[in-house]
Amino acid sequence: MLEIYQKITELIDRGETFAVATIIRAEGSTPRGVGTKMIIMRDQTTYGTIGGGCLESAAISEALKALEEQKPRIVSYTLEEEEKGGVGMRCGGKLELSIELVQPERVLMIIGSGHIASALTRLGKLVGFKVVVLDPFASKEEFPEADLVLAKPVDSGVAEVKITSQTYVVIVTRHQYDEAALREVINSEATYIGMVGSKNRVEMAFDTLKKEGVAESSLKRVYAPIGLDIGAETPGEIATSIIAEIIKHHRGGTGRNLALYRSCSSVQ
Repeated sequence: MLEIYQKITELIDRGETFAVATIIRAEGSTPRGVGTKMIIMRDQTTYGTIGGGCLESAAISEALKALEEQKPRIVSYTLEEEEKGGVGMRCGGKLELSIELVQPERVLMIIGSGHIASALTRLGKLVGFKVVVLDPFASKEEFPEADLVLAKPVDSGVAEVKITSQTYVVIVTRHQYDEAALREVINSEATYIGMVGSKNRVEMAFDTLKKEGVAESSLKRVYAPIGLDIGAETPGEIATSIIAEIIKHHRGGTGRNLALYRSCSSVQ
């Protein structure tokens, strides 16, 4: 059991997302007892065992659904032949599994400073992000809500931040070092990379990186110009449009007005 907890800690430190299946109830003849755990990764790699065979196949399938839907669940299995309504085993007992999801903390990494960065910091904390601000001239006094402020050049600063699949990067350097910031994060595991700038400025930055050998497919990852089209003008409004786009990316929304759904559903 200690090895399972050590593996869970290791995966969390690596920024991995995974499921943990735990036997929470066992009746009759079962291969493993209450408290036994198994880790299930998105690629179906597992660590530990809850009994093997058809039971684990069923648990893996359920865990993958939980990961896809981002919803934990409790499932019950009868360890009998399939024709008797079981999972294809002959133990004869019953098991109840709790399938929990383990996800690393979502991090909003803001590269740059200024009014938009300040508004992003406040909004990021409001919606539950750990916020990291990276800029050579940034200070904790300027960004009191930030969890971490790195007053360093972008290359050395990025090296200190563990970018994972739960990291959302926003580049808002006022065009002082857009290319340098993109260069450092473009091939990272960040789930979202966005950059503030006009279409012309974005194309200039992209052209620079293309000449350096950055693949077109990598640049297509970048949300630029950044944010949802809400007619934003002020720093606070622009930051709101950016956070809205990040939430849309995370939750899988459409960005449409909710009132349109009401209108559509009322049409016969």
